[in-house]
Amino acid sequence: MSQKVLHLNEFYSAGDDLSAFEALQQCPECGAPRPTDPDNPDDKWRCAECMVGEFMVVCPDCGGRRGHHTSAECPTLVARCLEEGIKAIRYGQQKDFVSNPQRASAYIGGLGSGKTFAGIARGLKFSQQPMPRGEFHGPRGCIAAINYPVLEDVVLPQFFEMMDGSGLWKTGKQETSWLSSKKKARLVANCGCANRHTCKHEATILFRSLDRPNWMRGLELTWYFIDEGRHVTGKAWAVLWGRLRQTGYEKAGWVCSTPNGFDWMWEKFHPDSPLQTRGALWFGASTYANSDHLPNEYIDELFKEYEGAFLRQEVFGEFIGVTEGAVFFNFAPDRCITEVPYKQELELYSMWDFGMGDLGVVSFAQVDWRSKRLPSGDTEWVPVARLIGCIEAQDWVSEEWANAFFRYCNTNFAGRRPVMNVGDPAGRQRSPGKKTSIIEDLSQHGVVITTPPQRAQDYAVRILTNMMEADRVIVDQRTAARLGAAISSHRWKVDDNGIRTGTTAVHDWTSHYCDGLRYWATVMFSVFPKRDRKPDVDPPGPGTMGYLTEQILNAKPTGWLGEDKADPLEDWEPGVLLERDGRLYAGS
Repeated sequence: MSQKVLHLNEFYSAGDDLSAFEALQQCPECGAPRPTDPDNPDDKWRCAECMVGEFMVVCPDCGGRRGHHTSAECPTLVARCLEEGIKAIRYGQQKDFVSNPQRASAYIGGLGSGKTFAGIARGLKFSQQPMPRGEFHGPRGCIAAINYPVLEDVVLPQFFEMMDGSGLWKTGKQETSWLSSKKKARLVANCGCANRHTCKHEATILFRSLDRPNWMRGLELTWYFIDEGRHVTGKAWAVLWGRLRQTGYEKAGWVCSTPNGFDWMWEKFHPDSPLQTRGALWFGASTYANSDHLPNEYIDELFKEYEGAFLRQEVFGEFIGVTEGAVFFNFAPDRCITEVPYKQELELYSMWDFGMGDLGVVSFAQVDWRSKRLPSGDTEWVPVARLIGCIEAQDWVSEEWANAFFRYCNTNFAGRRPVMNVGDPAGRQRSPGKKTSIIEDLSQHGVVITTPPQRAQDYAVRILTNMMEADRVIVDQRTAARLGAAISSHRWKVDDNGIRTGTTAVHDWTSHYCDGLRYWATVMFSVFPKRDRKPDVDPPGPGTMGYLTEQILNAKPTGWLGEDKADPLEDWEPGVLLERDGRLYAGS
């Protein structure tokens, strides 16, 4: 008798095969039997009769609930599998991603983790949605990448391999169903016709380049998939998101990619992002998740080639900050994003980037000093920037910003106000039709902004990178985590070889945080250190070596080759004449 194989999801759910062991068969409150196939799946775990009792049993070994285990090695799960003759295999994140019901989702993983395969598989699933009665066209989808070479070299070979033998080509074969000149695939539609290969209905998949995303504004789509989203911007996603308007079908958009710092994908999908798209799902996977479908030596070769942060990004699929073109390339999140409590004895500062028509940011900081011993023996005192809080919002007016600013100070700093608020010089400009600028408006609401002197963007970057080299820019992991993520991911524009181009950084959400930090650093710090004044000491006394040395060093210079003769009249003063007995005498 062959052993049954049970594929478990990311929670090691035992499924129906092990439900007898993991669920109560009667409600502990009212005794109602547990339903086997209710209309509402939640009724399998919560009693619909009394609305109080639960059929759940907590696993005694791993604490898992609702049919889940927290580990593949859970003794309860292992014992039950042996008892039932089941071999449990973890199938990874791919299946969870392909089957997820959300409108927006992302599959972010390491190299070889099956991202392109998963993205295409989800697209084929959506292309086979049942056609509503009266509809002429089947679902229309789009698979997009940064340019056509990526589509031709990476995506299309995978697509053709998955289509081979699937029976989904409209005409039954690739040669007549793939329109190469139009980059368009014709698939059978789930129309209910007797012969789906010859009927008039078809589903279509378009393959498009995103080098000019605005050209796609006229499309009407049911779904879209962006491959390697790290190479495109959030604008491309936004344009395609607005194309989900084909009637009659369930709609969704998704992206699959290797991570690239805390970029637009992290912002829109990751659960830690405060700007996560409502309802969006993030699926993370390492290269190991697809190890069954990779050559045996592939993962070993990656470990030989990659180190440190690049290994964590490219193999384990972690968001760790950019690895190419980073502005603050020597910022170490693992050491510098930590516990940084507010200190009452240190001065408090705030830094503002107004983000007119865009994201606005206020961050809070303090400055401490750390001693540094020089080879000469002198002590150098160097500043440590302590970043301890931040606020972000869009489309706020000055009054809203001022109110949020004061609330934050009251809540986190016991009502204390910063001694200086440093802000974007652009805040002095007046918008068309307005009599006052943002800085003037804030002043009227009690927030006085100081603007930094005009400097090149690289000026403050040099100061901050020098400080980061010695871990002298530290970020609180609880109150300023968003600022830490921005510092980690702020990047220069780079070419295909990773070489920096231009003198300004990429403008995205990270730039608002980092611009505020730059303004503040320009005002507060310089490239020169602050040194201790040498202490005052009594001069050495007679009979000491120090006294003799002082005599030698401070002796009057000797004219070994002869000295200039003094002028005899140099110190002459006229005498005093006194008259006595009709004669004049010299007196004093």
